[in-house]
Amino acid sequence: MKKLAYLILIFCTVTSFGQRYMDTNDPKDEEVKSLLSKKNDLNAFGALDLKIGDLMGERGMLVGAYGGFIINRRYLFGVAGYGLVTAIEFDGLVPGQTEPKQLNLHGGYGGILIGGTIAPRELIHISIPVVLGAGTMEVVDKDYFVNNPADSEFTIENSVFFVAEPGIEVEFNITKYFRLGAGMTYRYISGTELENVKDEDVSGTTAMISFRFGRF
Repeated sequence: MKKLAYLILIFCTVTSFGQRYMDTNDPKDEEVKSLLSKKNDLNAFGALDLKIGDLMGERGMLVGAYGGFIINRRYLFGVAGYGLVTAIEFDGLVPGQTEPKQLNLHGGYGGILIGGTIAPRELIHISIPVVLGAGTMEVVDKDYFVNNPADSEFTIENSVFFVAEPGIEVEFNITKYFRLGAGMTYRYISGTELENVKDEDVSGTTAMISFRFGRF
């Protein structure tokens, strides 16, 4: 009986709130809210990122760009791409050899960008970008062909991978069309199929600086 009484009480409460909402919010008088509504403010933007973090125990720099649209000054939708621009050297094994030698890591990734901005009209505010996508990575031996100094490089192995990279930035409104941001991201990589590189070797935090241009 107690359970039945509780259910009746909950039903009556929900019904009461529902009726009150219907009385004060006539669906005929209000359009269904959506991100792509004609009433929303839609502006394009583009940005350049510099990221510094550890890969294979070495400090490396990633340079990239992203762009898309800002909806209602708060929501970010677009695409992004990043590439490793510094030499990452580590000791690894070449197939068929037993002695470790110095190898190099090359790679990059890209995908869709989603995110949001907290208090975008303030001079200093918070931006939360998230990149979801895929990338490619390769391990290179720069001295593989010792008898051909003009072109001695050889790709030992390569692989594609999945990447998810959430971040948080503190942004500054420099002008109406330019924002400068600084923050951190965490790069999560999964699915590498390499003998010399594991997922955890290339996953980790990065410090970043962002230069964003658009109509904000």
